[in-house]
Amino acid sequence: MKLKVGELAKRTGLTVRALHHYDKIGLLRPSVRADNTYRLYDDDDVLRLYRIQALRRLQLSLDEIGVILADNNVSMTDIVSQQISLMEKQAREALALRDHLLTLSEHLAGQQLPVVDDWLTALEMTVHSEKYFTPAELTALRQRRSAVDTIDKSALIKALRELMEKQVSPQDELAQSLSQRWLQCMQEESGGDAAILIKFYQMQSEEKALQLFSGLDQATLDYMVRALACATLHLYAAYCLPDEIEVLRQHSLTDAAHWPALIAALHLECEAGTRVHHLKVQELAKKWLALSLKKAGNSPGLQKKIQQAFAEHPVLRMGIDNRLFDYLQSALKTVAL
Repeated sequence: MKLKVGELAKRTGLTVRALHHYDKIGLLRPSVRADNTYRLYDDDDVLRLYRIQALRRLQLSLDEIGVILADNNVSMTDIVSQQISLMEKQAREALALRDHLLTLSEHLAGQQLPVVDDWLTALEMTVHSEKYFTPAELTALRQRRSAVDTIDKSALIKALRELMEKQVSPQDELAQSLSQRWLQCMQEESGGDAAILIKFYQMQSEEKALQLFSGLDQATLDYMVRALACATLHLYAAYCLPDEIEVLRQHSLTDAAHWPALIAALHLECEAGTRVHHLKVQELAKKWLALSLKKAGNSPGLQKKIQQAFAEHPVLRMGIDNRLFDYLQSALKTVAL
């Protein structure tokens, strides 16, 4: 069998442009040259293309695929077996998701919005948990969930949402108290693991279905973050003048909700082992410095006081464990150089 590029594209569903790109980078080149100077794909080329597409479905990059195909020890049997395993996993996930959607549909048909008190149960119902947590973390979370007497978090969330909708300031004592109780619940269920807390924040922000099930939407989550920031202002009293505390108070009310996403992004790079000199980490460190300067009302002097308090009070480092703290400090030093 000899095929022109257009014929191969038509039969495989790929674009001519994609095949030309494979040719350009040396991943798949037509092996036969016809008398009329056309370059044609033969049977071996088609088999190689199947391998490429099978590996692409395993979410490998083209560079990684090139390395694998250059290894003669990797057989078609291995590739097909991996593809079968992937398809079986996707089929199981699709069936589970169908069941979850059917349950959701029943709730909505009855004009009920489900509120799941246990956020881990909501996680298991609506998202692929492996996207956020390792198997070991999930096992530990389940064990703690059964061992800890859980408070009705849905009631806390409902009360906070009502305060927010009534436009009660995050400075309000009740708003701060409810937010601290919710945070305490999460700390107990996470075993005080700061990394778990920040992963939860990331998951809660990204998964709209989870927001629906748990009743904790982004607006309410941001309201809690601002209330928690207000609740820690007294810790700066030993470092800052009264007028400087007021600057921090305004930041707590307007910009405190920007911090968790930045912490989550840094945590991902730290977990991935990305070096602090890498461009991605450098950009995050620059954002950190810019946000901390904004928090200080553009005063470098107040910014230094904030950094000192941050280093000396772990309570101010919500979502940041010792490993991430050291990673962040190293990244900030490289930006400052």
